[in-house]
Amino acid sequence: MEFKTAKIPKASFSFGRLGGLLEALKSRGKELLMDNDLLFTLTYMASLSTANLSRDKIFEMVSLKKEYAPSDYFRKVKDLTQKWHYDYVTACELVAERIKHERLKKLFNRLANAIAAGEPDDEFLEREWRTFKTVRKDEYERSLESLRKWGDAYTSILVSASLISVVFLLSVVIYSTGDPGTTLIASAFGNFAIAMFGVFMLFKAVPKDRKVHDMSIKSREQERISRLLPVIVPIALMMIVFISILPTMLNLKTGILSLGLLQGGDYRGLGFLIAGILLLPIGYLAKIDDVKVSKRDEAFTTFIRSLGAIKSGAGVSVAEALSRIDQKNLGELKELVIQLYRRLSMGLDPKISWEKFVGESGSYLISKLTAIFVDSTDLGGDADVVGEIVASSNLEMVLLRLKRDLISSGFVNLIIPLHIAMVSLILFISQILSIFQEYISALFTGLHGVNVGEAFSKLPGGLQGLNIGIFSGIPVELLNQYTLWIIISLTVANTLAANIVKGGSRYLYLYYGTIFLLLSGILMLIIPPLVKWTFTLPSFVE
Repeated sequence: MEFKTAKIPKASFSFGRLGGLLEALKSRGKELLMDNDLLFTLTYMASLSTANLSRDKIFEMVSLKKEYAPSDYFRKVKDLTQKWHYDYVTACELVAERIKHERLKKLFNRLANAIAAGEPDDEFLEREWRTFKTVRKDEYERSLESLRKWGDAYTSILVSASLISVVFLLSVVIYSTGDPGTTLIASAFGNFAIAMFGVFMLFKAVPKDRKVHDMSIKSREQERISRLLPVIVPIALMMIVFISILPTMLNLKTGILSLGLLQGGDYRGLGFLIAGILLLPIGYLAKIDDVKVSKRDEAFTTFIRSLGAIKSGAGVSVAEALSRIDQKNLGELKELVIQLYRRLSMGLDPKISWEKFVGESGSYLISKLTAIFVDSTDLGGDADVVGEIVASSNLEMVLLRLKRDLISSGFVNLIIPLHIAMVSLILFISQILSIFQEYISALFTGLHGVNVGEAFSKLPGGLQGLNIGIFSGIPVELLNQYTLWIIISLTVANTLAANIVKGGSRYLYLYYGTIFLLLSGILMLIIPPLVKWTFTLPSFVE
């Protein structure tokens, strides 16, 4: 059984290099998930073998599972044996020579050796499935250990990059050498590059795993997000661009969008704040969906094991077996199982009924493993054994994800206060420099046209030889632009890093983006006036 997603008709024209790039990215995406798909493929083959199917039928069924990346290679073996009349040993060896993925290549070589030795397919497939589960678990745990270390490294990189930005800012103000604008621009890009390097290394370290499927049928929360996304996200981006970025870059002082609104203050952070508020409903739905998908994955182990045991032990249909499952143990799957039972008991198409069940679950694991149980039992497989095999594969992934959640929760709880500290620091320093600039400029207003830098260079003691430019008059708007880009780079990097470590759906980027946008916006609105108010107290003025 195959749950198909919506398909877009192929275009009749070529995209040239762009099309090649898209194909390369698609191929790379398959390679990243190859280990997961290999586990699902072996689970599928081990389940099919319980039905005592022929080797031809097993390879044919696997080759039809296009959602599994290894299916392409199994299809090649099927074509070589059934169309070109090669024996399976030769066909597996020929296909293995063309495979780049080392683990999949070794699997085909072992398969060829087992067939040549006359080993029964069911024994070989069950042994390979159990072995690969152990190997996959060990690899996942090693990736988690690497992720833990790179999470600590990322926070160190983030702190270092932010402090370097502050040092550059102070050095440009204190020591005049070259064009300060060029120096600050280079520093801003360097800060962004360092932050992105940390994000990239986190991506390299994390176990490659998906949590949410990409079917056309989605969970209730995912459906709501899909409707809100095209409307809210563009508006949120426009708020950031037109309220925060453009006024800062163009030095607009007449208020928001030059409309004369909210005059007399620094409202650069308002764009971030409004964007965060706009994205808040989507972020909230994304978080709810993530929690529900996790609970459904956990409940699926009990559900599929019970379904297989009841169907096999009582010899009843799937619909009857569903009615006998204790609903108290279904948790978040309870409502979906009830809907599935109603559809099947009414005589609706089982394929469509199961597809609705999988789609409404929103889970990547359930979408991969449900089809294994349905196909295997439909072809005569032992429902009890198949249910145990599928439940075991699901439980393995759920337990590994729980370990990952433990690491990700600590990481996110660390970078949120770190983000607050870094943004507050850069805002505090830039605002102090702006205030000092105004104070020093006021002190030299009686120099009759002599600028601040020239006056300072005439001081005795050879101080002019130090090329000190603290009074050289760096534009305040340049400081504001530099501060804004540093905050943007921190917000983007932390949003990406949080979800990469978490391993959530694409929608969850909006959840973390909402958090960091709100924090950045609030700090940008509070810190500058607070610093300015502090330095206008009588003790400072006198």
